[in-house]
Formats: sequence, C-alpha cells, structure tokens
Amino acid sequence: MASRLRFLLGRALIYAVLTAGGGIMAFPFYWMLATSVKSPQEAQQAEPIWVPQRMRPANWQAAMRLGAEGGNRWWGGFAPGRTVTFFVAAGGEGPRPRVRIPKPPGAFHDPRSEGTRIAVERVPGGWRFSFTNTTHRRFRLLPVVLYLPKSYRAVRPELAPDAVRSAGDYWRMEWVNLSPGLFGYVFHNYREAWHAAPFARYFYVSFVTAGTQVVVGLFLAAMAGFAFARVRFPGREPVFLLLLGTMMIPGEVLLIPNYIVLAKLGWLDTFYALIVPWLASVFGIFLLRQFYRSLPQDLFDAARIDGASYLTLLFRIALPLAVPGLVTFGIFNFLGAYNALLWPLIVTQSPEMRTVQVGLQAFIGEAGSDYGQLMAASTMAILPIVVGYFFAQRQFVEGIARSGIK
Repeated sequence: MASRLRFLLGRALIYAVLTAGGGIMAFPFYWMLATSVKSPQEAQQAEPIWVPQRMRPANWQAAMRLGAEGGNRWWGGFAPGRTVTFFVAAGGEGPRPRVRIPKPPGAFHDPRSEGTRIAVERVPGGWRFSFTNTTHRRFRLLPVVLYLPKSYRAVRPELAPDAVRSAGDYWRMEWVNLSPGLFGYVFHNYREAWHAAPFARYFYVSFVTAGTQVVVGLFLAAMAGFAFARVRFPGREPVFLLLLGTMMIPGEVLLIPNYIVLAKLGWLDTFYALIVPWLASVFGIFLLRQFYRSLPQDLFDAARIDGASYLTLLFRIALPLAVPGLVTFGIFNFLGAYNALLWPLIVTQSPEMRTVQVGLQAFIGEAGSDYGQLMAASTMAILPIVVGYFFAQRQFVEGIARSGIK
C-alpha cells in the first residue's frame, strides 16, 4: 500500500512539474495571442493587461448587438440603409453638441465617411447619436469626433470605444477600432494587419520559396543520402566527412560570397536568389543517410539479386520506408526557409519579393510600433507552421526516433 501511494505521489509530482513547465513555455504564445486582440492603448500600457478589453464577455456581447444593428452580428459591416446608434450621457443643459467623422490619415483606415448620415437628438440624461449608411456598399464605422461644451464631461457609449480622449472642448472617440460584429470587434487587429501591407503577396512568396526548397531539397538529399548509405564508391567516407565539415562553417560567413555570385548572375531581387543557394542541405543528407542505414540490409541484397538497379532500390524500397525521415527533413527545411529573415532582407528590394518575415517590418516605424497589429500579423505568420506540425507530428517524432538507429 505504501509503495502504491509513493508511486501515485511520484506520478502526480511528475505531472505537476510537466504541467508547470508547459505553462511557462506556452506563456509567450499566450501573450502574443492576447496582445493581438488588444487596443493600441492597452498594448502601449506599462502595466501588463492579462485579459484584453475585447475578450471580456460584456464587451464582445455588446459588439454582437451593435453588429446586429449595423449589419451582421458576427461579421458586422455597416450595411446600406442600416443605422447604428449610441448614447452619450451629459449632465446639465447646454448647447447641442456637434459631431463629425473626420477622414483619418494613413493606410490603416477606411476613408469612406462621406456616405454617413448623422443625427443627434436630445434624450433624458444625454444625447443619442445615430449613424446611417446612405451608400450602396457595406463599410465600417470610422473615428467620431464629438465637440461638447465644457459642461459635458460624462461620456458613456453603450459599447465603450477603445479610446476616448479629451482635448479642449471636444472628445475623439476611436470607433475605427470598433468594427461592428463579434469577429470585427475581437479580431479587428487581424483585419487591419492583413490590409496594412500586401500580406497575400508576402505569403505567396514565402510559400513558393519554402515549397520549392522542400521539394528540390528532398530530392537531392534523398539521392545523396542513399549514395552515401548504400552505394560503395571510392572516397565515400572522406567525401562524407568533408560534407559534415561544412556544417561547422557559420552561415554568416557565406553571406557576402553568395551575394556577390548572385549579383554577377543578375539574380538579385528574384526567386532565384531566395531559392537556389539553399537547395542542397548537408543536414538533410546526413539525416536521410542515417535513416537509410537503419533499414535492413537483407531487403537491398534480395533486390540486387533480382537485378534491381540503384534507382530501383531508392524509389521502390528505400523511399517508401523512409517517409518519417523525409517528413522530418521536410519540416526542418520548410521552417528554415519560411522563417528566414536576414537573407531575404539582403537580396530583395521590391515589396513584391518580400517574404512574410520581412513584411512584419511594416508595423515598425519612426512613430513607434503598433504592437496589436504586429502580434496579429505574427500569429498569422506562424499559423501555417502550427497547422502543418499537427498534421505531421507522428511522422516527425518517428523520424527523429529512428534516424539514429544503426
């Protein structure tokens, strides 16, 4: 009984330690996700905010109600002919407040405000503002500037905007950060980040670059690894040791020679510069060689007796049994190509040839960083990697486990 109790306590302790370690490792990922749904004001605060305002049930439920008034409760959208209202509390009597929708500067906002009809009416306890879309297209609400007398200082909209700032005799309410609807409100930074830069083009360049490197790199590594594992030729071991020695050379040492070669070839700012220098991988050759060596030699001997050539041995025997190793190398190769930053930054100049990692610089400028949109763009950038890993994790783990078996 005592030994059983010690066993259970030991297992509980192990699970507790692993759970705590997993929570610590996952914390940066949670912080990135939480920041991606924060307003600019929350993201800039020195005191950490663990639960963003947009994630609180009362706020996103109100956003759904507001979205239902202006279009669709889930996706929002200021539909043609629809009206959105909100209430501003104001104590005392005074002149009627003035309101206008300014044209916001920059490329992050929708400048279409000329089609909004504004109505202001006095109600008990304050004022009601109504915004009606008089155009034939759907668009979202824009920043609202309220010019209030000095006696009006109590501003309580039905759904608090992300920023209500007082400057003199007017209040500026950043309704641009409040797209109606649940997804338009909670995931506002994601939509803004997607339109802040040509991310569709960035993803296209990244996937073409990484996909080509994976396909061609797998083909070259599979053939070279098989030759070093199963084909006997003079100087095989010295050549393999020489290849392994090249792994000791830092990649930064090769930047300038590779750049000069590509400049002489006229390949700068093209897909050739992003792909060709990294097609051959010594790590891939080593990994697949170890995997081939773990396969039974009897399979290859029997096939050789039947008259099979080396190419037949590779494509009919070795490759079908080496799928975990191929998946493992493919994941590593894709990660290296997809996450590359320094090399694409050096060899590309035009926005059309930028990768996703280089495109993230669009949110960093002289005026500071928009951390909410930067984290949203970063989340979108790592999403393909996370999804791909979940689909290939079994082959990945098996490939790592078997690659070192003799």
